[in-house]
Amino acid sequence: MQTATSTEKRTGRRSFLKGVVAMFLLGVPGIAAVGISSIETLRQLPELADLPAVTLFFVGISQPLVLLAVACLVGTALAPRVNLQSRLLARLTGRIQPPSLFAEEVPIGVGVGIAASLLTLTLDFGFTLLFPVDLLTTIATGANNSIFGVLAEIPVRFLYGGITEELLLRYGFMTLVVWGIWKLTGSERPSDRLMWVAIFVSAVVFGLVHLPAMSLNAPLTAVVVVRTVLLNTIAGVGFGWLYWRQSLETAMVGHASFHVVLVIVSLVLVA
Repeated sequence: MQTATSTEKRTGRRSFLKGVVAMFLLGVPGIAAVGISSIETLRQLPELADLPAVTLFFVGISQPLVLLAVACLVGTALAPRVNLQSRLLARLTGRIQPPSLFAEEVPIGVGVGIAASLLTLTLDFGFTLLFPVDLLTTIATGANNSIFGVLAEIPVRFLYGGITEELLLRYGFMTLVVWGIWKLTGSERPSDRLMWVAIFVSAVVFGLVHLPAMSLNAPLTAVVVVRTVLLNTIAGVGFGWLYWRQSLETAMVGHASFHVVLVIVSLVLVA
């Protein structure tokens, strides 16, 4: 009996580590894209100006790698406990897959991503009354106000935004919020109300973490802060809902679809 129990524990540990490593590797390309794109930005800092590009690359990815590792550990350990699904994790650990096929979820993810992008773009028009046109264009397109610049940001938008951010904010942070509130309430299972609270909290944090990048393109005035947090929170609610009701991978599809629309709009603005 003890031997069987020990074998089960070893098998469980191997499955857990396999899940953590797989999810971590899934997020690494996005961090690499951020590291490459941040080289020139870091070079603008006087204390880093003389460092070689390789060193700047590793400076740029060091913190995101640590955060990704923590998020993957948390998500792999807690997501199955609160009934949040990852198809990749389920396959690697031998857990039961969600009842629907991923092909059935993809159109839902695409629809939510496009709807979120159109809603945020519509609301963004309201901010045009508060922004000069040139500043609005800079915020919408990023620091590289050219077609080449917009295209150069595509790896960051899709690899980091579409995949790595979902691992950090949904798989790691939202899962932790759900588990923490669930434990505090002592309920039998996470309720729908609890899930909505976790979705909203993670969405607000998703908005807040975009402020440092925004500060590179525009001064963080009150209006810029409200705009950045509000629009990203709206998108984050959609991605969180997809994670809850579908799967982590569907949330990634939704996030990527969101950026497809933004890239198209950015190209139109700089054309």
